Amino acid sequence: TLKDLKGFIAIDENEGELGEILEVQELPHQYIATVQYQNKEVLFPLNESIIKGIDLDGGEVYVDLPEGLLDIYLE
Repeated sequence: TLKDLKGFIAIDENEGELGEILEVQELPHQYIATVQYQNKEVLFPLNESIIKGIDLDGGEVYVDLPEGLLDIYLE
């Protein structure tokens, strides 16, 4: 399940490595991942439109975060 992605390294197609997924919260209808990126806690949904691939052996999950999502946390 998506909860098993805790501990994986999240890598964004544009920003590169975001960091380790510290937590996966199960909310109604979606999962939310938490990473520590540039000393900020960043939350993003885990769904088919965001997850581009999962490397189970390498412990990496490849994501394409929506444009501007990281900016919200970094401002």
